[in-house]
Amino acid sequence: MKFTVESKILKEAIESIQVKGKSTTNNGFGNTSLGNYAHIILAGNNLQIWNGDSTFCVKINLTVEGERDGHCVVDVSMVIPYLNSFGENTIVNVDDFMSLSSGRKKASVPLITNHPNEQALDTLKNMLLHINYTPNPNVLFNFGKSKFEVAFTISQEQLNDAIKTCELVKTGVYKFDFNKSKEEPYAGTLEVSSRQNATNKYDEIITPVFTTGDGGATLEFSSPIHKFFQKGQMLNIYMKDEFPLLIVSNNRLLLKAPFVSGD
Repeated sequence: MKFTVESKILKEAIESIQVKGKSTTNNGFGNTSLGNYAHIILAGNNLQIWNGDSTFCVKINLTVEGERDGHCVVDVSMVIPYLNSFGENTIVNVDDFMSLSSGRKKASVPLITNHPNEQALDTLKNMLLHINYTPNPNVLFNFGKSKFEVAFTISQEQLNDAIKTCELVKTGVYKFDFNKSKEEPYAGTLEVSSRQNATNKYDEIITPVFTTGDGGATLEFSSPIHKFFQKGQMLNIYMKDEFPLLIVSNNRLLLKAPFVSGD
């Protein structure tokens, strides 16, 4: 595998797929991460970067100058420090190891034989192959043997602001409650909330656009999903009661299993 990419774009992408932030842990509310390992796939000029496990999966698509298709798994924590000191563009060449070069600078890092969650990640990849981004999400995608029941669009800024404020409750568990308007068929509201008890809680109402589907949907999830998307992106959100949460932007995809007591 060989390609050329802007150094800062690759750095931001492989930082993002770690999905670092505050969430629920075994010791309460604290720092979490999806992990350092990325499965990188090059086909033509399209670079896919995947990370995940059986309950949480993310993907980023980048346009690069591809020379030789291929795929590999790498520990991104070893790559990021080099990209910090590289010039505008980086040439990535993968054979027995990953070679990174930018002008007179050259580094190499070892490859990982398999992603730690390879089997689960491969399963989810196959289930998400048909998912794509459209400015107006008017198709409710299938996932497994079922399909999402509602879809709508909000901005990255709306999602980020709502969950950042919910974090002040310090449970790491967030609730999405979408209700379709009975008066206006293409309108609805999304309530984003977090609750520890009757006196420590937060909720916020967001008015989405491009709503699709009938009725409403409610689910809870953990993980700092707002950290994954970029400023200025519009996010298509797909929901169904007690079903995985799917969020798709123009170049990113996130799937998160619902939170259940004991997670």
